[in-house]
Amino acid sequence: MIIKNENNTIEFQLTKVDISKPETFCQSHKKKIGTADVVFDCLKLSFLDKHMKALNSIFNTLKTKNQSFVFVATPEQFNSVPESLIVVPTLQEAHDFIEFERIQRDLGF
Repeated sequence: MIIKNENNTIEFQLTKVDISKPETFCQSHKKKIGTADVVFDCLKLSFLDKHMKALNSIFNTLKTKNQSFVFVATPEQFNSVPESLIVVPTLQEAHDFIEFERIQRDLGF
């Protein structure tokens, strides 16, 4: 479910239904996302390690060049996260991370 869509950033709150059917989630939201930066709020999900395959699928299907994808989850929700996924503990940190990446892109890094 889309929570917020502003400043070329879309914020999703991922649910168990989204995670159980990542292909359906990607198909229904790919056009909406386009080239926007994305925050996935996973705070309402339980232990994320069991959902890592679905999270990777969503990330790999939707990610394009020059686009930021950030997952929000507390350290208690996971044991290990692939290096390709950026995970931060709060929504504010997710938005700060995206802003930092935008600055880097603007400067050519």
